[in-house]
Amino acid sequence: MRTSPRPPVTPGRTAPSPNPSRSSQAPARSGSSASSLPHRTLPVRRRALAILSTVLLCATACAGPQPDPSASSAPEPTGPVPGVARNAPLHAVDPGLVVAARDIPETYPGSAPRTNDPTVRVTLGRTSPGDEDYRHGSVGLSLESTDLADPRLEEDNHDLVSILQSLHEPTLRFGGNSTDRRFFFTSTDEPIPTDWPLAKGEKITKVTPTDLERVAVLARRTGTSVILSANLARYDPDRAADLAAHARAAFGDRLVGLMIGNEPNGFHRGSDDPLNVKGPEWNRTVYARQLTAYARAVHRKVPHLRIVAPGAYSDPWWEVAAGAPGTAPFALALHQYPLSECGTRWTRQKPTVTNAVAPQTRERVDALVSRARSVADEHRVPLWITETSLSSCPGGNQITETLAAAVYQADYSVRVQALAAERVTAHSSLGPCHGGPPMSPLCSDGTVGSPGERFGLRANGLALALIASIPQGTMTPARTGSEDLTAFAVTHADGSTSLVLSDFRDPATAGPRTTTVTTPGPVQRVTQSQLRGGSWRATAPVGDAADAPGSPDGTTAGEQATDDAAPGATSSYPADPRVQLSVENALRSSADGAVSVDGYGLPITPPADRPEVAGVRSGATSFAVSLPAGTTTVLTIETEHATARPSATASPSGDGTPTPKATPGVPRATTRSGGQ
Repeated sequence: MRTSPRPPVTPGRTAPSPNPSRSSQAPARSGSSASSLPHRTLPVRRRALAILSTVLLCATACAGPQPDPSASSAPEPTGPVPGVARNAPLHAVDPGLVVAARDIPETYPGSAPRTNDPTVRVTLGRTSPGDEDYRHGSVGLSLESTDLADPRLEEDNHDLVSILQSLHEPTLRFGGNSTDRRFFFTSTDEPIPTDWPLAKGEKITKVTPTDLERVAVLARRTGTSVILSANLARYDPDRAADLAAHARAAFGDRLVGLMIGNEPNGFHRGSDDPLNVKGPEWNRTVYARQLTAYARAVHRKVPHLRIVAPGAYSDPWWEVAAGAPGTAPFALALHQYPLSECGTRWTRQKPTVTNAVAPQTRERVDALVSRARSVADEHRVPLWITETSLSSCPGGNQITETLAAAVYQADYSVRVQALAAERVTAHSSLGPCHGGPPMSPLCSDGTVGSPGERFGLRANGLALALIASIPQGTMTPARTGSEDLTAFAVTHADGSTSLVLSDFRDPATAGPRTTTVTTPGPVQRVTQSQLRGGSWRATAPVGDAADAPGSPDGTTAGEQATDDAAPGATSSYPADPRVQLSVENALRSSADGAVSVDGYGLPITPPADRPEVAGVRSGATSFAVSLPAGTTTVLTIETEHATARPSATASPSGDGTPTPKATPGVPRATTRSGGQ
């Protein structure tokens, strides 16, 4: 135990002048938690780090006279985490070691309820037959089909490996508007077509089996499932079948579906629209006939490959796609962008902070997903949300980079699974942080004309990673007493429960409130992790972090700036210019007010290593926690009879046909949602 008191720690800041040799020691308890909680044994990872630190220090002290440091320019063998090489990428390191080196407090700062704060109640129910599953692999990313040709999508891109691993066996979908307008697959090295209509500045991208093989290696390394898309606008079922055959050879069982086109309900937009790819003869009858032709061609080459369609936001197109003959096995694909009024109509669907956090937006999400679920249940097929974001409005729609969008994304990712969506992929881009699509959860360094190899996560990307850290389980009923607080619970096989609480009050004007959680059984221990920021318009510092070396942030090529917030970082040493998501950067706390999870970026603290909620009484059936406004909090509630702490991941099933369930009684609403 510590021999001196720990300095106060607030989310977003680390303790002053941390010492790496002490970072794995248990902090002293203080306040109410000291008397109400049993002694907590240090997690195994922290004990291992402490032992390793001691061995290294002893080896140094006992090795006899040491050479004069000034006489040697050789770098230290390890970075700030003992036994881990300098500039090690996050994917190569146990996240528990990184978290231990952050020297996080034993009790979550600010979690103790305060007198006179406003209050709200949350009630957890018990699981019952028919409750929806929560699956690893259900949360993922959507990229453009043309991104398959991007050489950065490969196993040696350390940042992309770290991001995909942080999503715990995600789904990676390739589709988007490029599928039917700029995506050309060939296995025989055909020349790129010259007769396709293109908007100004656009070009056709050729994708080959070599590209598929490169991406497949990345997918295998990160445990990622993949959905590909075939070009439907340039009608060619045999080419789609060829794509499917080469994709199966490359990805094997990680290929979970082939989408036929992207948003066919938007193919005919009028000759003046740059996205128009079909004439007025295009309709649902023609679409259904072509969908069947594609499916039969694909199944002749790859039997039983799941056909995914229509990737649309319109009820009639769902019905036509789900009812098209010859498509089984089939998954119904929904696209949803609830705040995509880019003009002057439908003010409640304009991309504003007010709309992003409004309960009416969540109601429209429920209405659209519930209607899609009804169609899926009627046809006994799974529901997949293969493209989504808060908004699809182009240009400088900066709301999608903010805390408001991140809290929305966290809530959305569990909300739609409670409504039976088996997979949900947030639309993304490999473009740069500066100039690339602001909706994307990830972005790179460099420029639009020359994007770089380093990647980081925006605020909504951190939200995805936080939700993806929840272990597999069963969605459990949870009720709240306020429309600005949402609650979703997942019960795990070990008896523990993950409770996701999203507070939609304005963090700039509302203070913390005491949230009392009532559970169906006695509680042993509760831990916490929290997404937060200083205001609804706060962003994650990924833009600065992903700047290319030599940019105005002050970092020059070959150097890495020092920071007192990085434990063990006492001097500059050469950084790896290819890696942004390194251990060193993971130990630097976020700036005050920036969007973060527990004051940091990746990695997300594993559930077993998270700080405890203050004042939880063992054996009680309720507990209180103080939660700030504008946050998403994940509470891990361990019962007295839990068999193990939740930490393991599991592979998604995601391929079965669900049993039809009653559709929730959500009123129908008009929702205009489109794809980017």
